[in-house]
Amino acid sequence: MADHSAFECVQSAPIFVGLDDDTIKKLTTISTHQERFAAGTTLYSAGSDVDRLLVVDRGRIKIYRLDEDGQEQILYFLDEHAVDSEAALFTNATHQNFAETVEDSLVCSIRKSDFQNLLEKTPTLAVSIINAFGNRLTDLENRSARYGTLTAHDRLAKYLEDTAGRIGSRYFKLPLSKRDLANWLSITPETLSRQFSKLNQEGKIVMAGRMIKLI
Repeated sequence: MADHSAFECVQSAPIFVGLDDDTIKKLTTISTHQERFAAGTTLYSAGSDVDRLLVVDRGRIKIYRLDEDGQEQILYFLDEHAVDSEAALFTNATHQNFAETVEDSLVCSIRKSDFQNLLEKTPTLAVSIINAFGNRLTDLENRSARYGTLTAHDRLAKYLEDTAGRIGSRYFKLPLSKRDLANWLSITPETLSRQFSKLNQEGKIVMAGRMIKLI
């Protein structure tokens, strides 16, 4: 198993995209890493406080809800490097769903209380996060202009081309999980899967997991 990097783990959370290295280092001082949870462990339940951001380091977690008859309805899975409950750092809310490990897992986290205490003690951190949020809002506005009128197929194709251009290679690993990418493109995960399959059938991409080669 590769060595775990607390820095890279914190940096991987989309909410921290755009923060400088010094700020990420401050956040690692309040983060907990590689807590072990056996398969079948409930990480949170519907009605419990949303009190921490989670990053899946190893393993798999299912997010589900119970219907009126008490039957489990799986909503989605969190796989390696997936991030959950980002809003926990800023909001007073309760979970609407349940989270349970489906295999032995290692989970990293940042608690809201620790995060907000750090913000109070480190004004420069608050400024950095506000600036990062401002940049993300600008990116969202630009993305809306670029992608808003495109079909799901063309949104995905343009995203892959833009990513290849930014990385400087037509062979790369998707920087986002497929679930996060679907949200980013404002389409459902099922639609995203269909469009990946379609691009593959059209001979425009070769895909293996999150590795993409543009033809």
